[in-house]
Amino acid sequence: MTDSNLLRCTRCGRIAAELDKFCAECGLFLRDAAVDQRLLLALVHEREGRSQEARHELERLLTGEPGHVLANHLLGNLHFHDGLLDQAAEYYRKAVAAAPSFLLGHYDLGVAYYHRGDMPRAAKAFRRCLEIDPNYNAAHYRLGLALFHNGELDEAREHFELSLALTPEYLMAHYHLGIIHERQGEYEAAAREFERSLEESSGDVSSLYHLALVRDAQGDHAAASDLRRRARGFAKSQPVGAK
Repeated sequence: MTDSNLLRCTRCGRIAAELDKFCAECGLFLRDAAVDQRLLLALVHEREGRSQEARHELERLLTGEPGHVLANHLLGNLHFHDGLLDQAAEYYRKAVAAAPSFLLGHYDLGVAYYHRGDMPRAAKAFRRCLEIDPNYNAAHYRLGLALFHNGELDEAREHFELSLALTPEYLMAHYHLGIIHERQGEYEAAAREFERSLEESSGDVSSLYHLALVRDAQGDHAAASDLRRRARGFAKSQPVGAK
């Protein structure tokens, strides 16, 4: 144990062993101070871009306190940002197991499952978010996405609409609503949603492309041709590698 890891009892001054919960000299409870120190140090490392050091501190903290909610959640975030989705999900699950109403933990677990391609589990996690807070707009949107990709279009539409009722500026919710209406043959409703999704970004290629398909389906081939021209012009204007 290095000097930086020594824990001194604040009551009697005795140096404690690393995993001691109580001071052997006077009986003072020690664990909370050690946990807080490690968590704060991990946060400093994480914010300053030293993810390896942050992971090390969190892993050491969890050795003694395996059910620590914030440590598990932060370690999950670090793994997620490194693209280690299975490991991230494991730590998020530990966090919500220890704190079943931890809203952000359930949300991040759903995001990890979503990026893993596990839409049923993602949907389950986002549903749990909405059980905790029915007005959590981001969870409505993410649940809509998971249901959309799982082919459950009617319920996906319901959650996209709820997300827009709570946060009208969610332009991508308009885009996905447009796709659902398009697939269900509701072309005028689809056109309205694609046009709304273009309000803040008049050159979005996907919305322009799908709006062109809708105009073709409605027989307005001149409008469809103009939309495709706009889409091509926007795509050419983007730098290489732009998303």
